[in-house]
Amino acid sequence: MAGRIEEPDCARVETDAVRTQLAHSRPTAASVAAVYRDVLGLHDCAEDESFFRIGGDSFQAALVLAVLARCHGVRLPLAEMYRDSSPATVAKGLRELMDRPRPRLRRSITSLARRRRTWVPLSMSQESLYAMDRATGGAGLFNNIGRLKLCGDIDPGALRQALADTVRRQPALRTVFGEEDGRPVQRFVEQDAPQIDVCDLRAENGAALLRRCVREQHLRGFDMHAGPPVRFVLARTADREWTVLTAVHHIVFDGMSQSLLLDEIAQAYAHRVGAAPEGPAPEFTYADFAHWQRYTLRGERLEEHLRGLAEAVRHTPSPIIGDGALGKGYTSRIRPFEVEDAIVQKLRYRAAGHDTTLFVGLVATLLEFAARRVGGTRQLVAVQAANRGLPGTEDVIGCFSNTLYVSAEARPSLDPEERLTRTRDDVARALLHEEMPLDYALGLLAERGVGGACRPQIGFALQPPRHQTRELPGGVLEAEYLLQSGDTVDPTNFPFVLELFAEPRGLAGVSHHRLAVWPEGAFEVAERQLAAAFEHMTLTGRPSVTER
Repeated sequence: MAGRIEEPDCARVETDAVRTQLAHSRPTAASVAAVYRDVLGLHDCAEDESFFRIGGDSFQAALVLAVLARCHGVRLPLAEMYRDSSPATVAKGLRELMDRPRPRLRRSITSLARRRRTWVPLSMSQESLYAMDRATGGAGLFNNIGRLKLCGDIDPGALRQALADTVRRQPALRTVFGEEDGRPVQRFVEQDAPQIDVCDLRAENGAALLRRCVREQHLRGFDMHAGPPVRFVLARTADREWTVLTAVHHIVFDGMSQSLLLDEIAQAYAHRVGAAPEGPAPEFTYADFAHWQRYTLRGERLEEHLRGLAEAVRHTPSPIIGDGALGKGYTSRIRPFEVEDAIVQKLRYRAAGHDTTLFVGLVATLLEFAARRVGGTRQLVAVQAANRGLPGTEDVIGCFSNTLYVSAEARPSLDPEERLTRTRDDVARALLHEEMPLDYALGLLAERGVGGACRPQIGFALQPPRHQTRELPGGVLEAEYLLQSGDTVDPTNFPFVLELFAEPRGLAGVSHHRLAVWPEGAFEVAERQLAAAFEHMTLTGRPSVTER
C-alpha cells in the first residue's frame, strides 16, 4: 500500500532552480546569432539568416532553445523555429515570452517529497506506460538496452561507483511505483547501490554468453513495485576491456536520455579516478515535470490542445497502408532499414532550401510512400517528439517524449517541392501540441465522441545516433543502443513504424510491420516502394505514380 500522495497546493510553472537562471539581459538578434554560431561552429551568422539554411537540424535546434532557455528562463516552442528560425524572429519571440506574467509556486513538490518521502502522481505519459506494463504482466516490452564497451586502463571499482553515482544524481533511475486508491503513484528511494550483476566473459565462448545476456535483458521485465526499473551488467570481456549492459524501462527513460546517461557515467567515472571534479546534480527532477504538467495542462490551455488534435483526426480514417485487414493481432516483425548517406545529404539539402529540417523531409518521404501505396487526400502520421520544452528538462533523465499526430496531404499528384512545403507547415502545426500527452488527449476526445475511428497507419521516430563515444581517463567508452529483431509484440498498434537513427553517415534503424496487415511477401514490395519514395524526394519534376 503506498503512502499519502503529496498534492500541489498552488501553481508552479518553474522550480526555484530554474528561476535562479533568469538573466537580466534581454535577448537580441545578435545574441541569438551568437548562440547559432557556437552550436553550429560557424564564424558568422546574419540576423535574418535561417538556422536550417546554414546547416542546423532538429536536434541542434533543440540544443539552441535549451541554451537560450538557460540564459533567459523561458523556452520558445520548437514549432516557432519551424515557422521562422531567423535570429531576429527568435529573439522577438523570447522577449514576448519574458514579458508575459508567469505564476509561481511558494514551494517545490520535489523538496516536499524529499523531506516527507511521500508519493507523487505519475506524469500523463507514464500513466499510459504503467497501464500497458501491468496489462502485459511486466514483460520486457518497454526495455531500453544499451551496450557500453570500455577499453584501456579501466578501474572496475571506479566504474561500479560511477554507475551508483549516476543513479544517485538522476532520481528517475531510483523511482519505485505503487498504487493509492486505485491511482498509480511514484517516489524516489535512497539506494546504497543499484542492481549490478558482475561476470567474467573472457572465456572462449564469452561472445556467445554476452549475446545471450543481451537477449535476456531484452526479455526480462521489471517489478516496478519492488524496486527501480533499472539494472546493469558489468562484464569483463578482455584483459583491457569491460562491457556494461544497461537496461532501463521506458517509464523512466526516453531517446534523449541515452546520451544523458552516457554523459553522467563518463563524468562520474572521471571523478572517481580523480581526473575531474564532481559535477552539480540537476536540481530539476522528473517529479517537477510531472507536477508542472498536471497543473498546466488544464482549462483553456488543455482545450486549445484538444481542439488541435480534434482538427487532426476529424477527417475520414486513413486508407489501410498494408494489403491485409486491421486485425487484432499485435505481433510485429522488426527488420533493419538503412538510408544511404548520398540520399540523406540530398534530402537534407532540399529541406534546408525550404527552411526546414531533415526530419520534415523524412516525414514528407513517408507521405510520398503512402501516396504511392493507397493514394487518397490526407494521411495521419504519428511522429515522436522530444517534448523537453520546459526549462530544466534538458539535463534530466526521464520519460518526456511524446507522440504527435501530423495530418498531412498525401495526394499522389504533389511534386517533391510542394510536398515538402506542405509537410513543413503540417509538422509545425502539430508541434504546437508537443506538450500534450497523446493517449491522455485521445481519451478525453473519446469521451466527447471525437476521433475514435481515425488512427494513423504510419509511425515515425528520428533518434540521436545509436553509436556514441566518450573519452575516459586512460581509455574510451563506445556505446551502442541495441535494437531487437525478428517477431515481437508491439502494443502501439500502428501497421507500419519506421525508427531511424542519425548516424554520422546516413540513417540506420529498423522498420516494424504488423503481420496481420501485411500478408507474407507483401512488405517486401512495400520496402521497395519506400526506397523509391526516398529516391523520388531527392529528384525534381512531377511524380511518376506507381501501381500497387
